[in-house]
Amino acid sequence: MVMNIYIYIEGAGDEDDTELLLRPRPGFIKFFHELYDIAGENIKIFLVMCGSRRDAYEDFKTALESQPEAFNVLLIDAESSVDSTVRPWKHLKNRTEDHPWILDAVNFQDEQCHLMMQTMEAWFIADIDALKEFYGQKFKEDKIQRGIKQLQNVEKVSKDTLKVWLVAATRHTEKGKYHKTKHAPKLLKLLDADKVRQASPYCDRLFTTLTAKMGISTNQPSQE
Repeated sequence: MVMNIYIYIEGAGDEDDTELLLRPRPGFIKFFHELYDIAGENIKIFLVMCGSRRDAYEDFKTALESQPEAFNVLLIDAESSVDSTVRPWKHLKNRTEDHPWILDAVNFQDEQCHLMMQTMEAWFIADIDALKEFYGQKFKEDKIQRGIKQLQNVEKVSKDTLKVWLVAATRHTEKGKYHKTKHAPKLLKLLDADKVRQASPYCDRLFTTLTAKMGISTNQPSQE
């Protein structure tokens, strides 16, 4: 029997560009290659880019009704600092910025909600080598390294701070300042998922949850 896993992901570059939603996402596919390898032929993993966080949530809810036999997952930015004692659904409900649409998230399983730290860019600073490879010799990592050392946790870096760090580090590179739509998909393809998992308990939680759902243990520390 074939098992289907659907991951509904917030974002696709410009949320107003509907064409982006329909394009293949090789960056995410590459990042999750370990999961695809584990899945083999009997488990199918589908990545669904949804645009805004509200659209991702609505698509996830629709999937729960239309394909209840599948394992449906919501992958969404945390947008703000997450208390380690608070579950993802609770974190989203606690955010007034996500009201009122998130408030009807009741009786959903904790394992079906996952957070991309405060924003996906935190995955990038978790793998400085990938940033260096992409941007080249003029990439300046000092500010990012100092910031990570001070905060001691990439999940604590705010969305605004991440933007400042990345712009400062890439300002003089041949590719120019960090641009989410143009650069993020290519950076995703270069990321070492193991490095990101080590730096981000929430990223590790996603991998651990999905491998457990597929009946495989990765022997990685989990937040569960």
